[in-house]
Amino acid sequence: MMKKIVSSLVSAALAFSIAATAFALEGPGPKEIYNKPVSEIIHSKYVESVVEKKETEKIKASYEADIAELEESLKALHEEIKALEKVKPVDEETISELRKEDKDLHDAIKAKRDELHKAIEKVKEVVKYGEKALAEIEAAKAEFAKEESTIKESIEAIKAEIKALLEAEEVDEEAVAKLREEEKALNDELKAKRDAFNKSVERIKLVAEFGEEAVAKIEAAKAEFAVEESKVKESVEAIKAEIKALQETEEVDEEAIAALREEEKALNDGLKAKRDALNKSIERIKLVAKYGEEAVAKIEAAQAEFAAEESKVKEKVEAIKAEIKALQEAEEVDEEAIAALREEEKALNDGLKAKRDALKEQIDTIKLIAEFGEDVIAKIEELQEITAEKIAELEEKKEAVKEELKKLREEKPPVDKAAIDELTKEEKSLNDQIKAEKEALEAAIEDIIYSAITSEDSSEDSSEE
Repeated sequence: MMKKIVSSLVSAALAFSIAATAFALEGPGPKEIYNKPVSEIIHSKYVESVVEKKETEKIKASYEADIAELEESLKALHEEIKALEKVKPVDEETISELRKEDKDLHDAIKAKRDELHKAIEKVKEVVKYGEKALAEIEAAKAEFAKEESTIKESIEAIKAEIKALLEAEEVDEEAVAKLREEEKALNDELKAKRDAFNKSVERIKLVAEFGEEAVAKIEAAKAEFAVEESKVKESVEAIKAEIKALQETEEVDEEAIAALREEEKALNDGLKAKRDALNKSIERIKLVAKYGEEAVAKIEAAQAEFAAEESKVKEKVEAIKAEIKALQEAEEVDEEAIAALREEEKALNDGLKAKRDALKEQIDTIKLIAEFGEDVIAKIEELQEITAEKIAELEEKKEAVKEELKKLREEKPPVDKAAIDELTKEEKSLNDQIKAEKEALEAAIEDIIYSAITSEDSSEDSSEE
C-alpha cells in the first residue's frame, strides 16, 4: 500500500536534503509551497487527502453525468406539462401520468445523490485501508451484528421470563437466580465477542497498512514478550509473598527483606527493558514494512551517527558547566570568562539543535525516496524551482507597480485618477497571477503524487496476479 522501494545511496538522500533546505531558506518571508522542502509538503495525511480528493472527483464526475441526464429529462418533462396545460380542453389524464413520471424522476435524482454521498463516504474508508480490508471489516461487522442480535434476543427472552416469575404470587427465587446467571453469561459472551470483533478489525487495519508478514512478526514478538512477562510477574508475586511472610514474623529480618526488594526491583527493571525493546522492535518492523530494509538501515545509520555526535557535544557542554561552576566558586569571580563560556555552551547547544533538525530532514527524505522514488521528488523540486522563478518575476513587477502607485498618490492635486485605476488593476492582475501560479503548482504536485501511487498500486496488483 502506497509504498515503492527504490535503490538509492545515502549520499543522494543527503544531497537532496541539503539542496531542499538551502532552497527553502532562499529569500525572506514565510515558507510557501514553492519554497518548502518536499518533506514538509508530502506527509501521510497529505497523501491520504490527495488520493481521497482525486477518487472523490472521479466518483462525482461519474454520478453527476447521470444526475445531469436525469435533470435534463425532468426539465423536458416540465416543459411538456406546461405545454399541455396551455391546450384547451386540458388533458388531465395525460398530465396526471406525466406528474407521476415527474415524481419518479425526482425520486431517481434523490436516490442518485444518496448513492453519490455513500460512495464518497466509502472512498474515505477505502483510502485509509484499501478495498480488500474494507470488505473484510464490513463482513466482520455483519457477522458480529448477526451474533449480537441473536444474543440480545435471548437476553430479552430471559428478562421476560424473570419479569413473569417476579409477578407470580409465589416468586421462585431459585429459578430467578438461575435465569439471572444465564443472562450474565450471555452478556459476558457478547462482551467477549465484541472484544474479539474489535481485535479482528484492528488486525485487518494493521495488515492493510503493513502487510500480513509484518503483522505476523509483531504478533510473534508480542506473544514471546507475554510469556516472559507472565514468568516475571509470577516471580515478583512470589517475592512479595516472601516479604509479607518475613514482615509477619516476630523478629523481622530487615536485611533479607532489603535483598528481596532489590531482587523485585531488578525483575521489574528487566521487564521494563524488555518492554522497551519490544516497542522498538515493533516500530522497526513497521518501518521496514513501509519503507524497506535498505531505507531503515540508512535511517538507523544516520541516527547512530547523530547519537555519537550528540554524546560528544553533551560531554563538552558538561565540561563547560563544570568550568563555569568552578569560576563561580572562586574568590574573585571572572565574569568575562564565565560569559565567554556561556556563549560557547550556547553555540554547542545551537549546533546540536541544527544537527537534530538536519537529521529529521534527512530521515524524512530517506522515507520519501523509499516511498515514491527519486524521480518523483526531483520532478516536484524542478516544478518548485520553475514556479519560484515565475513568482519572483511577478513579485518584482508588482513591487514596481506599487512604487509607481505610491509616487502617484503622493503627488499634489490634481491626482491622475485614471493612471491610479490602471495601476491598481495591474496590481490586482499580478496578485491573481501569483495566486494562480501557486494553485497550479499545488495541483501539479497532487497529480504527480496521485500518479505515483496509482501506478504503484497497478504494478502491485499485476505482480499479485
